[in-house]
Amino acid sequence: MMHIAHKRASLHFPMEDTAVLKKQLQREINCLEMQLERLRRRDAHLDLITLQTYEDMINARRDMLDGL
Repeated sequence: MMHIAHKRASLHFPMEDTAVLKKQLQREINCLEMQLERLRRRDAHLDLITLQTYEDMINARRDMLDGL
């Protein structure tokens, strides 16, 4: 029972922590977008799995950012 209460309490972040998380997520999004752009320029035949993986990572971080 205490474990569940601890889990719920850990879902709330102080404002400073939220700001740090938002900045980190935005940095990661920017980095992934730049990496994807470099791959696209370097390889006109970029495989669909790699492309989809990058897009999934970017979208997941955007969803997290929107949820904060």
